[in-house]
Amino acid sequence: MTDVLEGHRPVEEPSAENPRAERSRAALIDAMTRTLDAHERESVLSVAEIARAAGVSRPTLYQHFGDLQTLVRSSAMVRLVALFESVPPPSVDARVHWREASAVVLGALLTELEERRGFYLAVLDSSAGGDVREDIIAFLAARIIEVTALGPLMRDAEQTDEDARERAMFLSAGALWRTERWLRDEASEPAAVFATRLSRLLAATAGMPGD
Repeated sequence: MTDVLEGHRPVEEPSAENPRAERSRAALIDAMTRTLDAHERESVLSVAEIARAAGVSRPTLYQHFGDLQTLVRSSAMVRLVALFESVPPPSVDARVHWREASAVVLGALLTELEERRGFYLAVLDSSAGGDVREDIIAFLAARIIEVTALGPLMRDAEQTDEDARERAMFLSAGALWRTERWLRDEASEPAAVFATRLSRLLAATAGMPGD
């Protein structure tokens, strides 16, 4: 997918005191999301198309996002964050097998990713794909450190918090690479089966002892 970029403009930061600007920003993200949901490979995105779908002017798009890549990144992360917020993290109850608990959570996440395969592949194949991958890796690493049972494990294993973060980034990059391969294979294994595999890989790479 090739994005038509018609120049770069300064990006206006959203303000809670400017509800009209917030509505325009939300409308642009929604329009980009809907467009990517229906996007066909090799077709072209344009600023005019997205602005028209959002009901705003092209200058308004530039004002909020600067270019299409930034809008694609925002659309991808809004959807991804909402997805993770909709699924509770694995239980930290000591009686629960972590790999089994995380496989359930991963299964729910992967099912949603699979249902929206077209959207995510359109994002990854766009000119914003490299930046989106970096955003996702940073997002996943933060969740691993702050939300999952792997975070304390890695902090205990590493000398500094920065070392633990680097390890989480490495783990996240591997998880993203493997998940992208799974998404691209239309004959791939079911989400639940892949979730079990991914849970095992995450636990082993993070250094979690076998249960």
